[in-house]
Formats: sequence, C-alpha cells, structure tokens
Amino acid sequence: MSTREERRMQLLEVAREVVLRHGYRKTNLGDVAREAGVSRATVYNYFASKELLLRAIVSQEVQRLNVAVAKDLDLTAPPHLQLLSYVRARARHIRAIKDFYDLAHNVTRDVLHIVQDEIEEQQAQERAYLVAQFRAGVDQGLFHPVDPHLLGAALLSALRGLYEDYVFDSEDERGEGAELLIRALLQGLLREPDPLVFPGTEPLERP
Repeated sequence: MSTREERRMQLLEVAREVVLRHGYRKTNLGDVAREAGVSRATVYNYFASKELLLRAIVSQEVQRLNVAVAKDLDLTAPPHLQLLSYVRARARHIRAIKDFYDLAHNVTRDVLHIVQDEIEEQQAQERAYLVAQFRAGVDQGLFHPVDPHLLGAALLSALRGLYEDYVFDSEDERGEGAELLIRALLQGLLREPDPLVFPGTEPLERP
C-alpha cells in the first residue's frame, strides 16, 4: 500500500468515528481535520466534499463485510449448504458492525441518494450470489424447479429486514429469524432432506 493510500485509510477511519459520534449532518471536514491532527487542505486533498467522504465510508464498510463473509464460505459445498452458511455468516458479521448500521439509520432520506450507488452495488452482488446458488441447485437436481432470479430477489428483501431486526432487536440476539427463514426455504426447495440442514432426517430413497 502506498503512503498516500495509507494516509487516506487513516483519514477515513478518523472520519468514520467522527460521523458516528456527531452524525452526518453535524459533521464537516474541518471536524475530521482537527480529529486527525491535519489541516483542512489535507482532508480536502483526499475527500473533496462531505458527500464523497460518506460514500467512501459506506464503500469501506461494505467491503469489510464482504471480505469477512467470504472467509466463512466454503465455495466447494453444495448450493443449499452455501446458502445456509451465507445467511449465518451475514448475520454474524452484520452484528459485529452494528455501529455502521447506526450510521446508516442516521443518514436521512434527503442525503440517502449520496450513497445510493454503493447500496445498489452491494445489493446487486448479494442478489447475484443468491441467484447463482439457486440456479446451481436446480441444475444439479437438488432443488425443485424455481425461478432463480425471482427467488433471489425475494430472499434478499426478506433477509435485509431480518438482519436489521437482528442488529437492533435485543430479543433476536442470535439471529434466529434469518436462520428460521433459510431453513424453511430450503425445506421447500430440496428434493430430498439433508441431515446437515435438518438434523434427525435421512435422505429419501429415490424410486
């Protein structure tokens, strides 16, 4: 990593903490400069506006989440087990970055458009992964015939709501909502029950 990139990352970490502490609207680049112990000109050299700073913060958090989830996935596993581990990994790592979700909720609707591209890109990546697993499950004869795109979009929408409940609802500290959702979905999709998904069951014998 170059010296410039290291400095940018340092400023980004400081800016993240400042925004989390004061909120996006009450933060300005001068606050970031003071906290980092540098001049305003230095901050502007890396982030020309507060809007670009917010986009950089969101982009960094999304990247962190994706890297953490990817490390937990076994890409050689069959599709249904990848879906199960994906949902579990997402829930676990999203809870670990609760402060980022606090930030997201503090961004009001009139500035949400600033990070819309980052949000849509993240959703597109998630949807593509889910669609690929549903398609693979159908192609391999593991799932009943389904529309992978429709199911991927539906699951992503449901999971987003459940992940937020997991982060902010103390009654769902273990992420049971997302776990129940994916298990129920797989129960209806799988042609044969898998003991790894549903302990105590045995695969059905094919006629």
